[in-house]
Amino acid sequence: MNIPERNLKSFAHQTLEKIREFVHLENLDIHRLPGWVKSANVRWASLNNSLLFLFEDSSLENDTFTNSGDVKSDVQFLLDLPEFIPRAACFKAPDNPGGGLIILVGESGEGKMPILNITSSYSSLFNIGYTNYHVPLAILNNFIQILTPAGRNGTSEIPAIRFVPFAIFVHIDDFSDFNALWNRCATHIENSLKRIHDLEGDFYQSQWLPKEAFQTTKEKSVIVLGKYSDSELNELLQVRDYLRAKGYDAYLIRDLPEHPMMSNEEKVRLWTSASRFCMMIDREAAGHIAEYEYLKTQRTILALLRQKGKASTYMIGDEHLVDFQYINLFEFEKSPLDIMGVVIDWAEKLAKKRAEEYGKVYPWRASN
Repeated sequence: MNIPERNLKSFAHQTLEKIREFVHLENLDIHRLPGWVKSANVRWASLNNSLLFLFEDSSLENDTFTNSGDVKSDVQFLLDLPEFIPRAACFKAPDNPGGGLIILVGESGEGKMPILNITSSYSSLFNIGYTNYHVPLAILNNFIQILTPAGRNGTSEIPAIRFVPFAIFVHIDDFSDFNALWNRCATHIENSLKRIHDLEGDFYQSQWLPKEAFQTTKEKSVIVLGKYSDSELNELLQVRDYLRAKGYDAYLIRDLPEHPMMSNEEKVRLWTSASRFCMMIDREAAGHIAEYEYLKTQRTILALLRQKGKASTYMIGDEHLVDFQYINLFEFEKSPLDIMGVVIDWAEKLAKKRAEEYGKVYPWRASN
């Protein structure tokens, strides 16, 4: 099958555009739908006279497209298995020309795991690619797993399993006219997405919360560290409130959530690594000396604030001289509030530089 790659990519792109147009026109909440509806990693492959497209969630804001070349079965493609020629198929694809989309719809949510079991390592799911013609086929929200025959102990093994968010299989005869094909498929896909939005949307919305919370935390959160006693604690609170007045979500570690299974070290590492930057007031020796080492090893942007000419210990605070650019020492006369503007300016410049430089190095960010 000799189809230009741009045509295959165009098909995938048009499918996403049609779905997103429907979501917009129906005023559906994108957060109540599978992640691939918003941004997708799309793979496609050729199977004799059929084309297979798989749409999976993307962690980026844009879509990505990959050509997987030729395959011998839909199971090989969907489960990303080594090539094999199927000896049988679980389902026979209808062959009536002009027929509408056949879609296998599973469910998503707490305790819902619809699984399509394939009981032979050499079976395909559908007989597509080995028949003269088949109607358009799709899979939505199903696990596909291969089960080996039960052994002596009576249990079956699972050599392969993958979750299929959305896949569509098209015969070559239907590929050339996208609009005609979409008219045959649209109602089935749209009704399925509408049902997911209305009945299972809470599940998808809950999945978005951690992602959005992390983005917000990394953009706006600042952790203030130091000694928690009397005047030192009051100073920490003043710095926290100064940062809040500047629009940051500033916290002391003690005021952030924790889980019974977390150690205090894990709590500090979790919240400081998720922050935009941290500030540490170093007047007297306290627990923040241990926290300093955590932040140093996890490359957290850290401003160490000391009264001029004083330090809790010489064991910390010299890293900025030669070794680490993400730690810097700032000295104040009486109060750390006197130098907050300079400190914030340094931290913000470094945070932005990090984002720019990492964007150049990591290709999946550069394409975002």
